Amino acid sequence: FYAGVLRGVTKTCTKDIPTAGVLAKDGDLKMWYNPGFMASLTELQVRGLLKHEAMHLALMHTTTRRLEPHNVHNWAADLAINSNIPEDELPEGGLIPGKAFKPLTEEQKEKMKPEAIERFNRMSQFIEELPKGLSTEEYFARLMQDDQMKEDMEQQQADGAGGEIGMDDHDGWDALSEEEKELAAAKVKQAVAEAAKACDKKGQWGSVPAETQAEIRRL
Repeated sequence: FYAGVLRGVTKTCTKDIPTAGVLAKDGDLKMWYNPGFMASLTELQVRGLLKHEAMHLALMHTTTRRLEPHNVHNWAADLAINSNIPEDELPEGGLIPGKAFKPLTEEQKEKMKPEAIERFNRMSQFIEELPKGLSTEEYFARLMQDDQMKEDMEQQQADGAGGEIGMDDHDGWDALSEEEKELAAAKVKQAVAEAAKACDKKGQWGSVPAETQAEIRRL
């Protein structure tokens, strides 16, 4: 399934982003990746990253399923996807429900203000207490319902500090016009529909969980 979704996506090697990410641009579906970042991953982590990016497309996170504020949606989308990918397949920094952030190093702490360190620890504890298996919308609601968490995320985005949070790049998701979003969504739906039909026909969905299969069919 993941291969079917990504097969028609244009892949671009670039140093313009620090990690990797998918987006719709110029009427095309693209995946950008930093060669240094990819080289730092194990083969298993590359597999997990590709699964993660395929699901962002399949679940319409980059187009019609966007929620505001977008920084909260980005976290919610990552939490939902990473619930269904084995932890040993995920690159470091991935948001995983039920798992605290990677602890800050002494070098990182020296570059951060005390309040930024406190904020990082609060956010880490919040994520650690979340259950796995919720939808993007359910994680979004939980993040939005906690005023402290929402405030911490807004501040973290504003100052760019607070440790390495997240394993992929979501830049460009919000720069599309409505016409571009509709065009991209149509391309994504076609790619996902073809991949899903092929998997259903062969009975070969691989490691895609049954609940996620049902969500993909619905979309």
